[in-house]
Amino acid sequence: MNSNRPSQTDSTQKAPTAKLPVDQDPDVIYRELVGNLQAYMREEKLDTIQKAYQFAAHHHRDQKRRSGEPYITHPLAVANILTSLRIDIASIVAAILHDTVEDTDATLEDIEREFGQDVSNLVDGLTKISKIKFRSSQERLAENFRKMVLAMAQDLRVILVKLADRLHNMRTLDNLAQVKRQRIAEETLEIYAPLANRLGLYGIKSEMEDLCMRELKYELYRDISNKVQIKRAERESYIADVRTILANELAKYGFTNLVVYGRPKHFYSIYKKMVERGLEFEDIHDLFAFRIIVDNVKDCYEALGVVHAMWKPMPGRFKDYIAMPKANLYQSLHTTVIRPNGEPAEIQIRTHEMNQTCELGVAAHWMYKEKNAPQGSGNADLKKFSWLRQIMEWQKEIKDPDEFLEAVKVDLFQEEIFVFTPKGDVIQLPAGATALDFAFNVHTKIGITTVGAKVNGRMIPIKKTLKNGDIVEILTAPHQKPGKDWLSFVTTSKARNKIRSYLRSEQRDRSRALGKEMLAQELHHFGLDFDKLKSAEIEPICRFGKESTLEDVLVAIGYGKVNPNELLSRAFPARQPKVPEKTEVLKQGSEKPRTTSGEKKSGENGGILVHGIENVLINFARCCHPLPGETVVGFITRGRGVTVHRGSCPRALDLDPQRRVEVHWAQESEDSRGQHAAFLRVTAQDRQGVLAEVTSAISACGANIQRAQIRVTPDLSGILEFEMTLQSLTQLQAIIRKVESIPFVQKVERMSTHRINKK
Repeated sequence: MNSNRPSQTDSTQKAPTAKLPVDQDPDVIYRELVGNLQAYMREEKLDTIQKAYQFAAHHHRDQKRRSGEPYITHPLAVANILTSLRIDIASIVAAILHDTVEDTDATLEDIEREFGQDVSNLVDGLTKISKIKFRSSQERLAENFRKMVLAMAQDLRVILVKLADRLHNMRTLDNLAQVKRQRIAEETLEIYAPLANRLGLYGIKSEMEDLCMRELKYELYRDISNKVQIKRAERESYIADVRTILANELAKYGFTNLVVYGRPKHFYSIYKKMVERGLEFEDIHDLFAFRIIVDNVKDCYEALGVVHAMWKPMPGRFKDYIAMPKANLYQSLHTTVIRPNGEPAEIQIRTHEMNQTCELGVAAHWMYKEKNAPQGSGNADLKKFSWLRQIMEWQKEIKDPDEFLEAVKVDLFQEEIFVFTPKGDVIQLPAGATALDFAFNVHTKIGITTVGAKVNGRMIPIKKTLKNGDIVEILTAPHQKPGKDWLSFVTTSKARNKIRSYLRSEQRDRSRALGKEMLAQELHHFGLDFDKLKSAEIEPICRFGKESTLEDVLVAIGYGKVNPNELLSRAFPARQPKVPEKTEVLKQGSEKPRTTSGEKKSGENGGILVHGIENVLINFARCCHPLPGETVVGFITRGRGVTVHRGSCPRALDLDPQRRVEVHWAQESEDSRGQHAAFLRVTAQDRQGVLAEVTSAISACGANIQRAQIRVTPDLSGILEFEMTLQSLTQLQAIIRKVESIPFVQKVERMSTHRINKK
């Protein structure tokens, strides 16, 4: 990928110097840290900070960063970032030590002995899972993130240190390779910036987003930055004028201890407005946000009345986060008004305490909490932050790390909406949630039996997307059951997991009933009665059926994983069936699968081996299009043989694990595996000749382009989507590397499924 961002490596790093620059001198950075801590921390605690500095400096003594500066400057910088949150001493010490266990010979036992269990637990939560072998970088990211959020649920300070660590890494990306810089920036924009937002750390979130934009969309970042700088004097004058007008008008109504200030919006926020509204920079007028800080909640609403009396409010642009706080405890009144010159102005009104929570986020409550419960947060945080309870519930329900990461991204990182039950109770949902998501949020039983919904008194489809302030009533019926199509439109993880669980249970029940019928019929041929089976007869059936209970054997027979005639022939070799064995035929004309102890493959199966079944039809899932060389999973489909999915396919998560069979690619040359479909999306700057270079690169790697689709987005990026046929994952990876090297190409990604219009 190519961000076209010039490297900004300091030229002083090209030749060693006798003395480090001031910003690279660990002692200088340490003294800055101490100065920041003295502003809010008692002097006697600083001895522990010095001890931590000496410990970390000793263990990192031979390590340097890519820039050439001593490695210890990084953990010290992370600790310095945390001082802006006025965080407790244990968190500062953990920040200084956070890389010692992962990158040096120091152990958690050493840290616990020197600094106590509280610090040791924080460092443990921050240490990456570096010794476990993962299938892919995505799985490594998912598993690391899983450990991090679970540690966060036990102690929120873990994520505060981690976010400061990521912010400093984003500030110092310049000495890394371009591909790595962009990978880190994408992870930050996708996971860490939204997480900072959820924690109310708006300063960290905004800086992360601007740094990511600088890395991923440098041309746009530079363009917005230049235009903002050109109007700097005009902007400062505008902010000063509005502040004066607001302060004078509020003073007339007796407001005292009043603070009014304004700030320009961050570059990434401006960019999002340009994209969402399809506007040019010159067409965006609400580039500033003004904040009014008063003494109490009553004053907030009175100040709102004063502002609306001065300037007309814009319809639909008022939000009351005081009555309905965000999940991160953020409270404020938001309104957008039109000034006499016709320009809109966004105004936020809050109390001094609300503003402190806004500035410090979840870190604010440590200022009060440290006096009462200095050792971790645990249950107190789980009670205070409902979304942490949700994380703990997901940990119990979702075992797959990729699915866990997706659940967190969907439910925790999206903007929230607030809707109401008919009784007036407030339900908080992620933006984009449907009426069915609402039903499952209220109660699982209500979700399962949902037949319809009313929003604001009018009937709507259950897949209808809800809006802020909707009053939702769910209609149920005892006979109603979830359908598989429900999974295509629900958005919350709770609804999706409950639907999956129900469908799997129902499918298991059907398979058990079918398996019982099939086994009873075969038992009759062997002179046995299913209803009169004795334990001595059930034992060999379970043993040769490779299941622990008779019920599990019945389910396996119903799914088609076990042939009942062959099972009974092995379980009761002395008995002979009374009637000749019949051969059933599948719809596609292949014989019914027969179990075997080895691995067999059908004639035309694309190089797939199925463990335990021979003469079976193979189908490749169209939702993910697996390629030779990547992990695959198989699922028995009655009448259609075995369907093969990619191991990471999200659709495979919706399938019953009882129908899963072991499959893998045959050990043969990739050239003999035939042609497989693959889909690629390329994001590039809209420049002449890019399409020709991309198609030439694909063809040079031996792939055939079947279809292509091209479009231009509002931010002037070109989106090129290709349907190709190729032979293996290795070939696809070679294509991606070659296309990424093309100038003006920003991003190359494999599409999970075919979305190119064939018209």
